This record gives sequence, structure tokens and C-alpha cells, in this order.
Amino acid sequence: MHSIRIWTPESDYDSKAVRCIAEKIIAFYGSDIEIKEASKEAYNKAVQKKMLDKAVNIYLQTSDLVIFLIDYDGIQSNFKRRGEPNSLANRITKVVNSIDNAILIYIRQELEAWLLVDCLGICCYFNNKKDENTRYKQDWINFANKNQHGSTDLIVEAVSGGKGAGEYLEKILSDKINCKINPDLKQKRKNLKNERYNKSNSPEVAKYIEINQRTLARNESLKVFSEYLLMAGIRLILLTLLNGEVFNNHSKIQLQSILTISEKLLLGINL
Repeated sequence: MHSIRIWTPESDYDSKAVRCIAEKIIAFYGSDIEIKEASKEAYNKAVQKKMLDKAVNIYLQTSDLVIFLIDYDGIQSNFKRRGEPNSLANRITKVVNSIDNAILIYIRQELEAWLLVDCLGICCYFNNKKDENTRYKQDWINFANKNQHGSTDLIVEAVSGGKGAGEYLEKILSDKINCKINPDLKQKRKNLKNERYNKSNSPEVAKYIEINQRTLARNESLKVFSEYLLMAGIRLILLTLLNGEVFNNHSKIQLQSILTISEKLLLGINL
């Protein structure tokens, strides 16, 4: 089976959550692609040995595409990172610029911005033990609609001094959800704090997120990620057809032309 390897070197929690979301996207598009991971530890070892490019090439021996994903923390933070030669962004950019079939995608406003595309799914995560049918309950649907952001990559400074989507999910939305589940928590701030979302929860939360055209449209970087996965799926279908025997030479030339275009689109090359 063909595969795509995702590499989120900032967090293994993010990696597992992104893999879960990627698998949902693949299922949504009806593709037959395996999603694999590369760990934070693997990245650190590759950087220490100055062999990140070699590590990517090794992964490409068993995967069709390597996708790096890192947080985009805003214009100022990103500009600062670009000014540091050995920053995470610069190291990865150097590698993807020199290796075909390796790309970098910025997750706008942290991984939590991807989770927040489906507020109802987050409600399902928190309320699952109490009610497995949360997604179909009208009061929860109304609650989620009221708290659903239309563009989650625009969540900035959700709380004073905050950093964006992560703080919004942790300190605002999860508190609202938990107080709806258990109103007594409004008077028990310490207990409420203990029930909050934290980054280690992200892989489990991702399991409840629904992927469809509406949710994909709520975050630009998630949409870009999904488009790469879609193009990869189309490319693999074309490769399968080219390797078949049902087409004449003229048809195969046409398919080869389409394949070349799809590969350029996949790698972000101007046509």
C-alpha cells in the first residue's frame, strides 16, 4: 500500500492527533493511502547528527511523500524564527527545498485550531462517558453552533496574554463544556481546572472530530493539508491506471500528462 509520512517534530501528541485527522481526511476522500508517523525523537537525532536530509530520503524509500507540520504562531513569531539560521522552520525549509516529495505545512494557530473546526466533536469528547449520543442531541448541537468559530485560524489572544487557539480550547471552551455537563463546577474552580483540556488530550479529542467540507473550510492550513492528501490520492490512482493493461498507448500518454500535472500541484510548483 502507498503511504504518506507525517512529521510533526514539536510534539508527539500533535503527531498522533494529526495522524488521526489525516486518516479521517483520507477516508472522507475515499483514498487508499496509509498514514505513517515520524517522531520528535527521530527529528532531534537527525538534527544532532546533521542528517535530516538523509532521514527524509530514508523515509521516502517506504513512503510516497513526507509532510512536515509545525505551528505558525503569528507574523512576528514567524519572522523572528526566520531570522534564526538553526530554527526549526529554517532547518526544515532547507531540507524540503532540496528534496522532491518533501513539503512543509504551517498549522495556523496551533494544532488546537484544527480540533476547533468541530466544536460539537469536542463536546462529544468531554461528554462521552455520560452520553455516547452527544452529537445527535439537539441541546448539544445548539451549544456547539453557538460556540463554533467560522475561521479557527483567526483565534488570537483568546484570553489576556494568551497565545491563541490552545488557550481558547483549554481555558474557555473546555470550561464552558464542563460546566454544561456539571453545573456544580461553576462554584468549584479547582475541580473545573482539573477537567480542562491539555495537549496530551489532543490524540483522543481528534478521534471525535468530524471531517467534511464544512469543517475543512474552517481552517486554511487544514484545508491545504487536505488538498495535499487529495492530490496524493489522485496521483496514486493515476499510477495504478498507468501500470494497468486496459489502456492503449495514446491513453497512457494522456494519463502521464495528467500525472505530471498532479505531481506539480502536489509539490506546489507553478504550472
